[in-house]
Amino acid sequence: MENKKEVIEKEFEQRKRSFNGLTAKEWASLSKNVWNDVSSPRAKKHVDHGATFPEKLANRLILMYTKKGDLVLDPFLGTGTTLEACKNTQRNGIGIEINDRFIPYAEEVTKQKTITENIQLKVIKDDCRNILNHVSNDSIQLMVTSPPYANFIHKSIADREQTHKTSLIKLENKSTVNPYGDKKEDFGNLEYGEFLKETKELMKKLFLVTKIGGYNVWVIKDYRDTKNKIPYISFHSDLAKMGEEVGFKFHDLIVWDQSGQRKLVLLGYPSILYTNQNCSFLVVFRKPNGY
Repeated sequence: MENKKEVIEKEFEQRKRSFNGLTAKEWASLSKNVWNDVSSPRAKKHVDHGATFPEKLANRLILMYTKKGDLVLDPFLGTGTTLEACKNTQRNGIGIEINDRFIPYAEEVTKQKTITENIQLKVIKDDCRNILNHVSNDSIQLMVTSPPYANFIHKSIADREQTHKTSLIKLENKSTVNPYGDKKEDFGNLEYGEFLKETKELMKKLFLVTKIGGYNVWVIKDYRDTKNKIPYISFHSDLAKMGEEVGFKFHDLIVWDQSGQRKLVLLGYPSILYTNQNCSFLVVFRKPNGY
């Protein structure tokens, strides 16, 4: 049986060997591909935004795919959750945001003290299409983001007003949906086909700024367009295909189970049975060697 000193020495060697500074035990504990334990309290800024991912989720991704001092990027920064996670985990962070009303929230994160003063957190007010003006090639160890979902937000708002006025979605799930802004260049105002085209162009640029062996993680949700007789739109599959087309390897798929926060609602009754979409997907890409 190993004594305490031997355990410490063993863990020290493991941390030196692993690219992310994790021990074998820590590595294994973070390897689950279904997550149902990453909910975080929602502050006013999260409600104002309406579609933020939890800080705990971002923390975990950063611990998995980076080491202390690495550079993390979020091209759709929103209120700054990714930078919050960078601060928590002692990573450097850059975020790009196009909407004026979210910038103050994100900038407030950069003003907060960090454990290590060498950690740099930066908010850039710009269109993420201009990413190459702000981020150097081969500099990013991890990109983590949740993109504005084409014009899904606007469709959801109309749906809530017409179909779900008194449903559990609004009353018990306490789900809020807010438009991000009215700028025509905003990804959140594009039709799905154009959205995919613009996202693929962005992915080409993300490939350039990502380090060899670095990771890109997209937090996304599939959806339905039953009004146009499309029962299921597999956004995560479309995204995976585009990522591989620009040079990434489709590395992993993590299911974020949100059923604990969302009650079931009646969909398609009584003629067509649809399942509730109470999960999101984390589509993980890696930039390979020898591209």
